[in-house]
Amino acid sequence: MFARVSEWSVPPERQDEALRAAEEHIVPSLRMQSGYLGDWLFGDRENGRMLTVTLWESEEAMHATDEHAHWYRTYGAQDAGGRVESTRFFEVLRSENVSAPPQG
Repeated sequence: MFARVSEWSVPPERQDEALRAAEEHIVPSLRMQSGYLGDWLFGDRENGRMLTVTLWESEEAMHATDEHAHWYRTYGAQDAGGRVESTRFFEVLRSENVSAPPQG
């Protein structure tokens, strides 16, 4: 499994917009990509940072989406009034699925 990790600068008051754009536009498109396994979106509202991680079944599947990923990042950054700070690629050496505790 491989991961594409992007770090973003997004104003704290715009992070909900970034989440909405991801849910409504970016994730549905990702789901149509061959080899896509899932994603995470992390937010640090205090420091105006966000982090996205997309997971892919192989390095080839991940890099086959490089052009699409560029446009997802561009759209996401513009929509949220932020900018992409970095994008890096990793092999996932270990993974464990943990259920999130109920919120509230």
